[in-house]
Amino acid sequence: MKAFIAAVAIVLTAAGSWAADSRVPASTTAQPEAAAKPTKKAAVVVVLDMGRIIRESNLSKSIQAEFQTWGDGVRAAMQPKAEAIRTKQEALKKDEGKLNADQKQTREKEIALLQGELQQMQQKAQQEYQQRQQAAEERLKAAFEPVVDAVAKENGWDVILSTGGDRLVWNSAAVDQTDLVLARFNSAYTIPPPAAPAPAAKPAK
Repeated sequence: MKAFIAAVAIVLTAAGSWAADSRVPASTTAQPEAAAKPTKKAAVVVVLDMGRIIRESNLSKSIQAEFQTWGDGVRAAMQPKAEAIRTKQEALKKDEGKLNADQKQTREKEIALLQGELQQMQQKAQQEYQQRQQAAEERLKAAFEPVVDAVAKENGWDVILSTGGDRLVWNSAAVDQTDLVLARFNSAYTIPPPAAPAPAAKPAK
């Protein structure tokens, strides 16, 4: 989740913004200089422990459970192929002294073919893992940003920094708002209950 932590550990502003109307026709006369935005006498700065939010948020735990289920399925799919390779390798080692060159070569080709198939499965799984990881980061980011934006505006925060960033040298515990944001984030996403087990099949009459 490092990419997501870096993405959300940015400075956020809670002040409003103004944009010029793009439909105004261009003018050859000199345009007045843009006016400075109104500022507060003292900006409100808070910090968040983004690593803790990632670890303890309900959405993150749900995503981790999804990864675990997917990984278990991938390992189960690869297991028969790995077992077949191991069985053939042991048989070749045991029978090596009784085989002629052609027989030995045939068995070696069979093992190599299985190894190639297993490698393809591993590569496909790695690619899918990377895709799932990127999708998870985007999912977390999309869910977290509206929450932190709303909390910041409600509480009048002007700047949010991450305690995990290398530019933050020190902060007082008084400005750490991790508990508040984590509670709001978790209230926005509850962990769904585990699926009920399928009913046992009735014995045939």
